[in-house]
This record gives sequence, structure tokens and C-alpha cells, in this order.
Amino acid sequence: MKFDFLVENLLNKKTFVIVSGLHGDEPAGNKAAEYFKNQKNVHVISNINKTNKRRVDGRDLNRHFDDKGHSDKIQEDIISQIEELTPSMVIDLHEDDEVDGVYAYCSSELENIVKSCLSNIELDIAKSAHGDKTNHGVIVNGKQPYKGTLERALAKRNIPYCTIETPSNIENFEKRVDCLKNIVHNLIK
Repeated sequence: MKFDFLVENLLNKKTFVIVSGLHGDEPAGNKAAEYFKNQKNVHVISNINKTNKRRVDGRDLNRHFDDKGHSDKIQEDIISQIEELTPSMVIDLHEDDEVDGVYAYCSSELENIVKSCLSNIELDIAKSAHGDKTNHGVIVNGKQPYKGTLERALAKRNIPYCTIETPSNIENFEKRVDCLKNIVHNLIK
């Protein structure tokens, strides 16, 4: 039943959810997400962690989704909002301080779409990320995403997802923001 609704949603009306700011030290995603706030069929959940630090009270918000006894109201609210919207795709925006290129984790049905969106960006594409090799910047079924991440929670619910990671070591903040905006724009068009 849920799968039938998802197929109908994909065929008739595309709805997208953009999530940003799970990590407070990754500001480019929040700025990019703001650009899409008033677009039709796009719902933005942004600036979730306002601490300017990776963790809130010592907890990584993106490691406790569906973590029985350890998830917070924040994660439960995000999942509830997403489930109510039954989106065609959830796009999660992040920055990576350990990898020098752009890469994305995505559900398998989105692999070719995400590859295409990454093919025309100005920043370098990562060849690997955290032990996973990329296929033109895309990772499907890799070691990551880790248990407790939003991606794992979405996969469990059969909700298509794409997590975009830009390298935070690029000093030009606006270049990182523009890269994220470009990729998201191409994903939702």
C-alpha cells in the first residue's frame, strides 16, 4: 500500500524534502536550503543544530535516528514530517572536512540521476569517501551511511534519499553553497 502511494506520488506530483543543519558546523547546507524555501512542492527542514558545533550536548543528531531509547524528539519530529509528506526524494545537505571532493550517498533507484547531477559541477568529484569508492561521485550500498543516520532511517521506510557532501576545506563558502544549490536544483527539476 505505501509502495503504491509512493509510485503514484512519483508519477503524478513530485514532492521534495531538503534537510540541512543536522551538524551545526556545516553551514553551507543551511544557506543553500534557504534558496529553496518558497519553491512549489519543496519542503525545507533546515538549521536543525544551531550550536555551530557538530554535536548538541555531546550528541551527534545524525547518529540517533531509529535508535531505540537514544533518539531525541528532534529526530522523531524530522521523521514524522517526512513521513507525512511522502516525498519523492529527501535531499540531505552536509559538508565533509576529511574528503577533498564532492560526493553523494543515495538510494539505488536514484543512482543515475545523482551521477548526472554531479557531472556538471565546478568542484572536484571525490573518488572515495571514508573507505567507500565512489562511482562518479556516487555511493550506493557502501559502508556508510552509518547506523542511526537519517539515510538509514529513510531506507528502512523505502523513502528515496540523496545525501550530498561538499568538502568543507574549500575556503570559499559561497562556492560550497553554490555547488549545493546547483546539485539540488538539478535533482528537483
